[in-house]
Amino acid sequence: MPTTNTSLRVLIVDDNRDGADALGLLVEALGNQVHVTYGGAQALDVATAFRPDLILVDLLMPDMNGCDLVTRLRQLPAFAHTKIVAITGLKDEGHKTLAKNAGCDSVVVKPAALTEIEAVLASVVPVVARASQSPTQPKERANLEADRRLPINEARRIRRERPSKTLTQAESEAVICDGIVRFQEEYLGWRSEQIHVHFIKDLLVVRLRGVLTLAERQLGKSFSPEKGRDLIKQTRKQLLELARPMLESLVHEAAGVKVLSMHHDISTVTGEEMVIFPLVEAPRFQ
Repeated sequence: MPTTNTSLRVLIVDDNRDGADALGLLVEALGNQVHVTYGGAQALDVATAFRPDLILVDLLMPDMNGCDLVTRLRQLPAFAHTKIVAITGLKDEGHKTLAKNAGCDSVVVKPAALTEIEAVLASVVPVVARASQSPTQPKERANLEADRRLPINEARRIRRERPSKTLTQAESEAVICDGIVRFQEEYLGWRSEQIHVHFIKDLLVVRLRGVLTLAERQLGKSFSPEKGRDLIKQTRKQLLELARPMLESLVHEAAGVKVLSMHHDISTVTGEEMVIFPLVEAPRFQ
């Protein structure tokens, strides 16, 4: 059961997949939006796209250890004040000191008790609640602008009539948004409630805010929570793969760059999907 009425965006970073997934299931079951990643280097890109309210990070990881990751995150203005908690099997005071010197707000020793996780989540809720009451809310206005749709034929007409033969970033994002909506409507028979498309340097980030289908909800109930979660994720990813050639073509036409790969995740509590496309290079817009 959720511990609060506020849903947090929580990023979990741990190279131990079983442990990371188990923690993700727990945090998600408490009513939060969770993204799990299995390495420090990848977590930098994911954090930029996901913009978590809380980051739970393991200290011992092969490609980039937790302290190095936290140090890198704290150097970025977007994460200067984000709550970051180390979750580690290292119990000695020396490693706890290293974690806090790197920028961790606190340290929780594995295996973490439910009460400890609930306490960490509860400590973040007041900060997020105050931020959501801001009268200006510039981030939300930006998201609403990204919800615009621009059919590809109209984008082609704009490009033909423009001396630079290029689109603006907002236009490119609207083209891709329209393409995703059309795919959902024509091939899947449904569409997300809200779609946000953003280019962030050499990343294309797509957030689909919707709900789980009735079939997916029944699928989740038919198995154990772990298996149901994995099946839902696998099903959504296979559906998205159907759209991948179309998306890659749209990205290339809208922004003039090619897609390298695709990373997908979905919250089995809220139904929100996040798809990250690393690009060959950062697009050059008008």
